[in-house]
Amino acid sequence: MDWHPASVSLRNGRYYVVMTVPREARAAVKGQAQVRVAANTTDRAIAEKRRFELEGQLRQRVLEAVGKHRLAERESRYQRAVKLLHLADKPYDHVYEPEFCDVVERTFSELPETPDQAKQAIHEMERLVFELQELDRRPADAAGFLEMYERFDGPPPSAEDASASVEAAKRELSATFGLGGDVLRLKAMLTRFEQTLELRVRQGDIKQKTAKARIRHIHQFIDLVGDLPIDEVEAKHAYAFAQRLSEEHGNSTIKTRVSDISTMLEEAVRTGDLKRNPFVGLKLSGYGAKRQNYAPLSDDLLHHLFSIPKLPDEIRDLWAILVCTGMRVDEVALSFVRQVKEQDGILYFDLQGAEVKTRSSERRVPICGIVAPLVRGLLMGKQPTDRLFDFPIKAGGKSRASEKCGYWMKKVDLNRLSGDPKARYTTHSLRGTFKDKMRDAEVGLEVHNAILGHDLHTVAAGYGRGPSLRVMKAAVDKAPHPYLDWIPGAVGTLAG
Repeated sequence: MDWHPASVSLRNGRYYVVMTVPREARAAVKGQAQVRVAANTTDRAIAEKRRFELEGQLRQRVLEAVGKHRLAERESRYQRAVKLLHLADKPYDHVYEPEFCDVVERTFSELPETPDQAKQAIHEMERLVFELQELDRRPADAAGFLEMYERFDGPPPSAEDASASVEAAKRELSATFGLGGDVLRLKAMLTRFEQTLELRVRQGDIKQKTAKARIRHIHQFIDLVGDLPIDEVEAKHAYAFAQRLSEEHGNSTIKTRVSDISTMLEEAVRTGDLKRNPFVGLKLSGYGAKRQNYAPLSDDLLHHLFSIPKLPDEIRDLWAILVCTGMRVDEVALSFVRQVKEQDGILYFDLQGAEVKTRSSERRVPICGIVAPLVRGLLMGKQPTDRLFDFPIKAGGKSRASEKCGYWMKKVDLNRLSGDPKARYTTHSLRGTFKDKMRDAEVGLEVHNAILGHDLHTVAAGYGRGPSLRVMKAAVDKAPHPYLDWIPGAVGTLAG
């Protein structure tokens, strides 16, 4: 779920901790957009100290409501077990009703409301499974079979099917009502781990989009293997997850996602909930497609791209900036006006402190003279807090620029035009094109790596601040871009 941090709010002279309910959970809490709990103090400082603990209570309240809401769904594991075992009209508990001044039966068609009722429901389901198992052990017991036949108004389910269905319902009830004693399961661990990640985001240890992606990948893992007790997770589950991902993803993506699950298991080791991390030492090199490098684009291919009929201005302008700077798609597509700065007459993108891929990606990227007029045009009439482009943003924080660029790039058969049917052309190819242009212009490795945000992985790279903005600007101005002759007022090398 997409949890938002709780806040402290003053109401009638007392402080409360208030939390926004994730959209997907609101139906379970009768449509409420927010939930709150009293901090039991009139001192804001004390309320702030209690905020994290109370936020955990609010989350647990929402999760319990979500669990109960799921139990009521027709296809829930609980409802499936009730249907398979013909239990809808059978009682599992007796409850005193003040309205009737009497004890009334609670049937399986009425959901459990408390942990004790959930335990009673589980007990009754398990008792029926035991009877079916006993019947399997006594195949000659005609009277017993007839009794079971009448109970089910037809052939009863097999003991194996009934047992599997009840175990699934039991897991669902246990997760909803917190049954199972001290057994820590994956979903409960994930709830705690989400809070750890949020704290790390607030401390600046990791970025928000990294935390969200990690949570999303752990959910994918749990969907595959089930809500296992955390001490029952084994290496085989990692390999099963890797195998499933192999159907769609390459090896590097698989390693990243398995590593994300491993970080939660490592946290469980740190807190003492797990003796060792079973995902340490995995051999995943054989899973997924081998990485295929992006093919750079020749000037001729770029001419074809920029000449696509009805090419939207936003795509044309984005491609022009990408091929002239070597920046990644979202580094440009998500940039704000305030990130375009000028120093000593040099226009540049300031990615220092921005949401970028790696630490080395936090850099300054000079804008060459050819594309500078285009960038200045994009700035006109906008406020510092406005974005340079208006590409929609997805739930994970990435823009939809990559998909839009891919759509328009497919308008040109680049493989046919290049004569290489196996080449991999994507928007990222513009970054490789820029790198090749820097090599062709005999720009030094340290300089164009600094522009691209690549780590040199050398001892020397740890000293000094790297190439100056002036040196990097001189480097980007060396590259020819003859396919950008449509930019009015362009200054620099257009035709090499």
